Amino acid sequence: MASLLHTALSSCRLFWGALALSLVVGSVHADELDTLASEAMVLSGTQAVLEGMGKMLEKQSSSDPRLAKLTPRERTQLLSTLKNAFDGQRMADDLKTALAGTHDRERLAAVVAAMREPQFQTLTRAFAAESLKTTDQDVLAYAKRFEKTPPDPARVQLILRLDAATDGARILADIHYESIEAMLGDKASAEDRAQLAAMREQIETSAKNEFVLRSLHMTRKLDVATLETYVKAHENEPMGWLARQLGYGTQRAMVKAAGDVARSMAALAPPPSPQ
Repeated sequence: MASLLHTALSSCRLFWGALALSLVVGSVHADELDTLASEAMVLSGTQAVLEGMGKMLEKQSSSDPRLAKLTPRERTQLLSTLKNAFDGQRMADDLKTALAGTHDRERLAAVVAAMREPQFQTLTRAFAAESLKTTDQDVLAYAKRFEKTPPDPARVQLILRLDAATDGARILADIHYESIEAMLGDKASAEDRAQLAAMREQIETSAKNEFVLRSLHMTRKLDVATLETYVKAHENEPMGWLARQLGYGTQRAMVKAAGDVARSMAALAPPPSPQ
């Protein structure tokens, strides 16, 4: 009996010791994942772009001709609603948490190591700066050049390869479609939903073209050799994996924000006049 009791107690101590060790290791692992996720956000340029969301919205709203008819008060109210919904810092925090939540230490560590390379950092800093200053009107003006001089087919092919590696056009199409769906809300009629569903193919085609155009604009200052190096980096794991993680995470954030904007604007709208 004493021998059995001793064995049981030893086993119990061994179990609790192993449990305590696993909790400590788990805590260290979680801290490391958080650190890697934070660094991935910074090195990829995602942190800078999301944190600059407020200024981007200001720049876009000041140059968007669709808002020209709004009064100053209405414009201020709209911008405030947009900034609150598209809170870049909150989005960045959520995205970092989602990255750490993949528990994929191996790929996170590998992609962080790859992005630390000086050449890659030069590109990501340039792309982040470009994103923060570019408006839709800038991209449209750039597109008009192609009416006389079509884009270099070699560059277009590289952008299509980048799309295949990152799911860029798919993510863009989902953002457009699901944002409209979110803004329609629960009270949307069956007719509205049917019309939106019928637009799906058109949205996907437009998103493909938009991804190519925006990517051509973003990389317009790169020579073909540098652009190819950038694309090849994303065709290899883990860079493509990270791009998809960030892309789909951003999609979820954007769709949620679109729904928040719709609900906020509905709350601000004056009540209907009594009949």
